[in-house]
Order: sequence, then C-alpha cells, then structure tokens
Amino acid sequence: MTLPDWYTAGAVWMFLALAGPGLAVCLLLGVAGAILQTTTQIREAALGFVPKVAGLVILVLLGGGLMLRSAGDYTTHVFRALPELIHVGHDR
Repeated sequence: MTLPDWYTAGAVWMFLALAGPGLAVCLLLGVAGAILQTTTQIREAALGFVPKVAGLVILVLLGGGLMLRSAGDYTTHVFRALPELIHVGHDR
C-alpha cells in the first residue's frame, strides 16, 4: 500500500467513524418509531422525525467534542504530511 493509498484509506475510516454513530442512532430510532407507529396505529409524521432529531442532538452533545477532535487531529496530520505526499507524487 502506497502512502497516498494509506491516507485515502484513513479518510474513509475517518468518514465512517464520524458518520457511523449518527447513522446508527437514526436507524435504531427509526425502527423503534416504526414499531411504535405500527403497534399504536398512530400515523403521525412527528413520531418518526422528532426522536431522530432528539437522538442526533444528544449524540452531538455527548460525542461531538470527541468527533471534532478526531477530525481535527486527522486533518492536522494530513496537512503536515502534504510535503511528503507531494514528493511521492513526483517520483512516478
């Protein structure tokens, strides 16, 4: 695996680490909301929307700092490695 490939793979993993928890929260709350709507036979759009928004707000409040720090650390690491990446690109 070359150095640019390593940074590309790191970017994909960073994206999954940042987007994954939010997607998981929305998925779980969406399924729970659908089960609630099915069992109670209440067809209200707010029952599917409000829990997802509330879950995402709670996720950002609890884990937003860690997510921001992780993204910042990775971005700083990539920017510091740019001269080496540019040099690798010219060797081809």
